[in-house]
Amino acid sequence: MSMRFQIRTVLTIFFILVFGYIFYESQEMPEQARLYPYTIASIALALLGYQLLRELFFAPAENSKETGADVDFTEEEASSEGQKRTFELFLWVYGFGVALWLIGFFVAIPVMVFLYLVRHREGWIVTIAMPTVAGGATWALFNNLLHLPFPPGVVFEALGYG
Repeated sequence: MSMRFQIRTVLTIFFILVFGYIFYESQEMPEQARLYPYTIASIALALLGYQLLRELFFAPAENSKETGADVDFTEEEASSEGQKRTFELFLWVYGFGVALWLIGFFVAIPVMVFLYLVRHREGWIVTIAMPTVAGGATWALFNNLLHLPFPPGVVFEALGYG
């Protein structure tokens, strides 16, 4: 078994260093505060370690075609409709990030689930039930069970609710 270095291995090593730094820096935090970064960093480091071993030591299957990219696009994905869907997906992801910053986790999660279901024309029972369950589960798990102090968002802080 010989070691193979690929250009994408640099990215894998970069992310190992980032999550290693997160893990290292969170050691000084109080136990309750470091639970979240420890969990995320541990999972990420385990998955990235596995990916690094695959990239360095295991050859791709003989019937796979090496393109230099991790993903090959189909004709449908490369079409203008596929590009519109991709752009919309990025808007959802970045919109969720902005919503988390503006209105906080406990409000942004049910609001984004609701908007997503409305956008994709789900039935009203599902459109009301899913955000309610997502918001309740988020509140119960992170606020009541784990006692993680998520920030309220800049809008609620400005209104004096933070």
